Amino acid sequence: MRRFRFITAPHDGGKTRWVIEHCRGCRGFVSVSPDEEKKEIFLMDLESGEKRLLMRRNAENVFIVNEETFSYANTCIMSETSGLVVLDECGWMECEKRGFYPSLVHLRNTPSLSALLSVRLDRLEWYLDFFGRDSAEVIRL
Repeated sequence: MRRFRFITAPHDGGKTRWVIEHCRGCRGFVSVSPDEEKKEIFLMDLESGEKRLLMRRNAENVFIVNEETFSYANTCIMSETSGLVVLDECGWMECEKRGFYPSLVHLRNTPSLSALLSVRLDRLEWYLDFFGRDSAEVIRL
């Protein structure tokens, strides 16, 4: 089995729904929104169900990121030393060394950890290069 598995699909292609259906109770996080318009996005702990505000749209319809939530999630993930970690909505922020990037580095550098990451199709190549194509499996929805 490969260490890194990527669930991939285009925007609104069912990645988050797939992660929630298959990974509830796992160590890791999923992004959820209480409304169709996604005015607010929360980061939900897959083990506990606890939710923390991750981002909120402002009056200009631009997301304002709550960096404290990313910091919290990164601290949790970087404390893991073995097993599977799940992260939903890995995307452009990580490509710019923001968001979950510290966690991605930890996952890549800790051989006893494996990961299941949901990634939009248009960002997949960056993730394959970052983690190494030989250690990755792609699951297309």
